[in-house]
Amino acid sequence: MDFKVQPFKHQLEGIEYGLAHDKWLLADQMGLGKSAQVIDIADARNVKHCLIVCCVNGLKWNWLNEIHKHSYEEGYILGQRKVKDKIVIGKNTDRLDDLNRIDELPRFIITNIETLQYRVATGEKTKKVIKGKIKEVDKYIYPITEKIQDLCNSGQIEMIAVDEFHLVKNDDTEQAKQLLKIRSSIQIAITGTPVENAPLDVYMSLRWLGYYTDPYVKFKYHYCKMGGYNGKEILGYKHLDELASVLDTMMLRRLKEETFDLPDKLFVDEYVEMSSKQTTIYKGEKRTLIKSIDKIKESVNPLTEFIRARQATGYTGILSDIKVSAKFDRMEEIVDNAVSNGKKVVIFSLWTQIVNPAYKRLSKKYKGVVITGEINDKERYKNKEMFQNDDSVKFIIGTIGAMGYGIDLYVGEVVIFLDEPTNMERKNQALDRLHRIGATHNITIYTLMCKDTIDERVHHLVETRGEMSNILINGSSELDKTALINYLLS
Repeated sequence: MDFKVQPFKHQLEGIEYGLAHDKWLLADQMGLGKSAQVIDIADARNVKHCLIVCCVNGLKWNWLNEIHKHSYEEGYILGQRKVKDKIVIGKNTDRLDDLNRIDELPRFIITNIETLQYRVATGEKTKKVIKGKIKEVDKYIYPITEKIQDLCNSGQIEMIAVDEFHLVKNDDTEQAKQLLKIRSSIQIAITGTPVENAPLDVYMSLRWLGYYTDPYVKFKYHYCKMGGYNGKEILGYKHLDELASVLDTMMLRRLKEETFDLPDKLFVDEYVEMSSKQTTIYKGEKRTLIKSIDKIKESVNPLTEFIRARQATGYTGILSDIKVSAKFDRMEEIVDNAVSNGKKVVIFSLWTQIVNPAYKRLSKKYKGVVITGEINDKERYKNKEMFQNDDSVKFIIGTIGAMGYGIDLYVGEVVIFLDEPTNMERKNQALDRLHRIGATHNITIYTLMCKDTIDERVHHLVETRGEMSNILINGSSELDKTALINYLLS
């Protein structure tokens, strides 16, 4: 096969596995390039269409980028429309319209799992048991789910891959019920979360892939030792050998330690989508900047004028009584995944106002420590030592100014940048807290960006030019200051 990007050895093994199996679970540890393997499998099998269902909404954009990187074929997000040279995602009716013209779409079709919940009332009533009583409720149809299954039955959609499958916990939710209705010739469930000793976590993948047919409750009571109050508490597990035998026939899992052909640092640029409330606040800050553009151009340090807009993509609570953050949502998911893999996480931000609420949110679930300019030197050292030596401490979060220099954090294996500095040197210095003598493992680095915001512009300039501050302050670029300020506001 003519690969656009030559796979690593372990990825070639994954592709071979995917050519030999039609219904299976790809459970490689995060950072091993699962999406690339799925893309190459779809190309190698020459499927007519491959539907990718993302259980994390913002991952649609990452898949689009991965397809462009790894395949000669194109990718398409259901419902995407071009508005003023930008791709925006329309309504569910737009997604349905796209499915009705599937012959015009490229091989790879991407959507989020919430799409499957789209329903339309039929005007009829049906009976349903609610809290032990039979009640009449409205009857609905799910046109997108039904259309997808029709396209699978007709051979138009030959392959379905569901990303971050571990987030679909059981068959109680509407998302899960609709997901179980769509089946294709080739199905791949994708997750980086270990499943060998967590039978409840693997239930939905077994059910969707056709290796288990009974309801979730029966699965739980078969594989869990129940007891405690009213006999409903899980005290342990049983029949794990039986479950392991099933998984051996349909799961491929490799660990980083088993793959010696990987780079020591894996960079993941990850897009998240802001909610409507967060978007409104961001756009308000952007309008203010545009009105003040002449003042910005005359400023000694134009970068300071963009801080509020950048903070709006991180956490709106800094600027408003509305407290939302798409980045915090994704941060929590990454930390969940890392902790379940036995990894420690290092999280950076430029601003204490973002670090503190992020720390508060994660602390509800995990023990962690924080380092900012508000923390004295003694406390900083204590917190660093706890992160390095206390297994119960799962994460450390801090500002790049306070935590990005002079300390060892080499036990960390996952890094999250909630925002990034305006020059590559500062970012690399922060990464060197982990990538140093004493580190014995690969590092996965996530840079979170809100789609179609100043985040993307800053990232592009830093990645391509190295140091944006010199460009804007000193004019050390072939592009002038005005052009770059206009670019940041585009």
